[in-house]
Amino acid sequence: MHRDLVCAAAGLALAGAYYAAAAAIPASLLADGVGAGGIPKLLAVALALLSLVLGARRLLVSSRAAAVDGPHVRALGIAALGFVYVAVAPYLGYPLALALLVAAATFYYGERLRPAVLVYAIGCAALLWLVFAKLLGVAMPPGLWWR
Repeated sequence: MHRDLVCAAAGLALAGAYYAAAAAIPASLLADGVGAGGIPKLLAVALALLSLVLGARRLLVSSRAAAVDGPHVRALGIAALGFVYVAVAPYLGYPLALALLVAAATFYYGERLRPAVLVYAIGCAALLWLVFAKLLGVAMPPGLWWR
């Protein structure tokens, strides 16, 4: 049996248990239409759907095609980009480091250097900076050069 099928089955079992636990949350007199168990139930449904997709993908894709793709190596590359981002963000600052991360991830997944990629990277960094730094008030590293 393939790992993906085992993980899909485990995900479905976990989703079922999580949904049952969420359904057991007592309703409060102050509860709204969603209730205290609404979000956990939604997460359980999302986990079940993703588990089904994983299982279906494993059944539809031949084992040879999955082995040639090298998904583990690809995931390690993305993790390495994340580690580099965490290491350089305090020095470069959040907006610049994030723009570089988005651009590097885009290039890593095969996109070639085009002006649209640079606009995308800068736009993502600006949008996330506005959401986290301005809207939510989360302190972001300005970088050594910004001070």
